[in-house]
Amino acid sequence: MPGEMPELAFQLAMMAAEAAFAAAVLLALFSGRRVLGLAPIYTTVGVFYYLATLLASTTFVKVAPGMLLSPGSVALFPASLFAVLLVYIREDAKEARNMIYALLAANVSASLLGMLVSVHLRGPLAANPLGLPPELFVQTPRLFLVGTLALYADTILIILVYEAVSRRVAPLLLRIWISLALVLAFDTLLFVTGGFVEHPAYREILASGMLGKAVAAVVYAAALAAYLMRVGIEPQRSAELQPDLGDLFHVLTYRQKYEALLARAARDPVTGVHNRAFFDEMLQVQLASARREGAPFSLMIVDVDHFKRINDSHGHFEGDRGLRVIAQALAEAARGSDIVCRYGGDEFCVLLPGTPLESAAQLAGRLRHEVPSACERAGIGGGGKVTVTIGLAACPADGTEKELIMGAADRRLYQGKHEGRDRVRAA
Repeated sequence: MPGEMPELAFQLAMMAAEAAFAAAVLLALFSGRRVLGLAPIYTTVGVFYYLATLLASTTFVKVAPGMLLSPGSVALFPASLFAVLLVYIREDAKEARNMIYALLAANVSASLLGMLVSVHLRGPLAANPLGLPPELFVQTPRLFLVGTLALYADTILIILVYEAVSRRVAPLLLRIWISLALVLAFDTLLFVTGGFVEHPAYREILASGMLGKAVAAVVYAAALAAYLMRVGIEPQRSAELQPDLGDLFHVLTYRQKYEALLARAARDPVTGVHNRAFFDEMLQVQLASARREGAPFSLMIVDVDHFKRINDSHGHFEGDRGLRVIAQALAEAARGSDIVCRYGGDEFCVLLPGTPLESAAQLAGRLRHEVPSACERAGIGGGGKVTVTIGLAACPADGTEKELIMGAADRRLYQGKHEGRDRVRAA
């Protein structure tokens, strides 16, 4: 038994590596979709699904007494749901529907071609130097039917479950993992019951599949969450739809477009960051969360020094360009959890959830140097130095209500301006 432990760890690590590799390949292809289109990712998912089916029927690893895991079922099959969810979140429901149809077509085509290959191998004139059994390429009618139905149900359910979970679970990683784990558990129950319910090892097969896919969901969820935190989760629209109320995917897409419209309404039209109304709402939400959880929270007010000179000397078009450059510099320097908003005129606010005042002051110091550098590179203000003054406040030290924390940050901002501008004031 002790000698089996290193081998067991190696096999589990290999399956995790296979899942991570599959996720990385799909993310790389998806990132290049503006140049390559979505056909490469459709094709790759089809290949992964075929390999998953082949390995699920031929290759297993013993991870515990009575528990066998197939690298195909555990590591590769979840890649199909991963890809559908990725396309749904970053594109729209129409593209997700297209991927589902492509997967079904690939499954049916590969199964039929497998039957033809098996006929070749059984022929008297066939040369088979590797001794491949013809059965390797053929699914039984029962498994084919169960697998096809499960695939169709899974790929629709992953969208519906993600929608339902998203309304109740805020953290992105947890939201994705719960969605994948639930649908993979459903898939295991449906496929194993449909294909092996009368088998003596039915319970062991079912338990092994449940455990393995729950672990694989962690790898895929981590990869997808990391990607979405880097690029954002706002869908990218690429096509208009012809209405068809009988199609669930059209209904989902219209819902997505409505939510995208609401998201755009919360953006400042000049700079593209969140607007004042969104800031007012989110400040209340973040303060309530900080009070409830006892977590730190900081607020940053950023004022562009002598911004009126740019408008007066170079015109409002150049002033708007300067605001966009500054907003982009703030957004790029901020963390993924931070919320950058235009408060009004040449003032910006940054909400910093989970951030104590000391860490907020370090970020403010970095922003104080990043903004002038970005403006200099863009030639804002005719090449003159554009500086910012920043005032900070923290919850609960400066208060737990909106008026108190805004007042504290505002006082420190004007303290910095009276002291000569181009500085950070945190106390």
